[in-house]
Amino acid sequence: MTKLARTLGLAFLMLALLTPAADAAGITTAQEQQRARDEANRYRSMVGMPAVSSTSGLNSAAIGHARYVLQTGEHGHYESRTTSQYYIGYAPGDRARLYGYTNDSITENYYMGSLGARGTRTPLVTDNAMQWWMTAIYHRFPIVSPRTEHVGFGPYYLNGRAVQVLDFGGDYNKTGGVTRWPVTNQVGVGTRLDGESPSPVAQFGGSFPTGYPVSMTWYRYNANLRYTQMTLVRARDGANIDGYKLTPGNDQTKLSYYSTSLSFIPQNPLAFSTRYTATFKGSIDGAAFSYQWSFTTMPAPGRLLESTPATGASNTPRVPNISLSFSQPVRTYTLVRSPYRGGLDANGVGISLVRASDGMEMGISITLPTTRTTKTVTFKPTVTLAPNTRYSAHFTLADAWGRPYRDAVHFTTQP
Repeated sequence: MTKLARTLGLAFLMLALLTPAADAAGITTAQEQQRARDEANRYRSMVGMPAVSSTSGLNSAAIGHARYVLQTGEHGHYESRTTSQYYIGYAPGDRARLYGYTNDSITENYYMGSLGARGTRTPLVTDNAMQWWMTAIYHRFPIVSPRTEHVGFGPYYLNGRAVQVLDFGGDYNKTGGVTRWPVTNQVGVGTRLDGESPSPVAQFGGSFPTGYPVSMTWYRYNANLRYTQMTLVRARDGANIDGYKLTPGNDQTKLSYYSTSLSFIPQNPLAFSTRYTATFKGSIDGAAFSYQWSFTTMPAPGRLLESTPATGASNTPRVPNISLSFSQPVRTYTLVRSPYRGGLDANGVGISLVRASDGMEMGISITLPTTRTTKTVTFKPTVTLAPNTRYSAHFTLADAWGRPYRDAVHFTTQP
């Protein structure tokens, strides 16, 4: 075999190893990578940071590691099974350099979020991963850091599960203005953090779930950062919220030190649809600072308000126009046909119409709104249903905050 043939063979093998498996057609891996970059830039724009670009090297490193995790079952940022065919490199930097990325400052976010991993691929997996990373305090830091110049995203799917990896590259010596999260007057902020590794609250004797972390970050290496006040109050009555105060001086992971961050982590989940006010005061390298700003949390999870036909209805037309009305908007891109009973049996999203007696799936046509979210979903079968027969319309849809609606409507057709 010639050197060229061996090289091409290796290239084809690597491509096969890095191409994520999916259950059904939908958006492509390249589109997911672009969306992750765009979401990172949306968050960065909110805090006044410049946009980042994606690189093929970081994209490949991220996909390779995501595949390694699902195929080997070894979770986290490091790969120790060197004899595995899926092994790429031990650490994030090793993997990035293998694929030609040369910047020295390389960090990585990792998440295993599988809602949307089965069935038609939609942006849900990517969006929920980015949303969780912005919730989890240590994973938030690199997304909005002035040091970050490039990103690479790796989604990988296997048997209804998914892993997402986001790699960052840049210049550790860069500094920028102070960032605050949530930002001033932000609405729809999360209410809780259900877990993070390493834990930012274990050193205080805390446990999950906590409330949504509030942070200020300067990204100045070896800065002298001190606080005199770090509080969160409920705006309507001024009630103080109990919380953990994470600083460069007390953070045992040193991640607050490297990012020059102050974080207030409420001990308990915040209330829905509630306005809070944060106050951070202190000094950095001898210069005093004082910030006070407010934000409002997301509403409570929604529910199905009504359906046509109503669940339990009889004498339903054999080509019914089925309508679902929700109390909170759902993401339009989750309005897809699901071959998995609306994802109820796994991690899929979408809608399915099945004959109750044997589970036979009926073809459906879904009306797609032109808006990003909608409170009303309509669809109908593409075939005439059997007379006097019970059917079930199953659905798993994601609301505007990525939370699932799971339910079913049952009806019987007319004779």
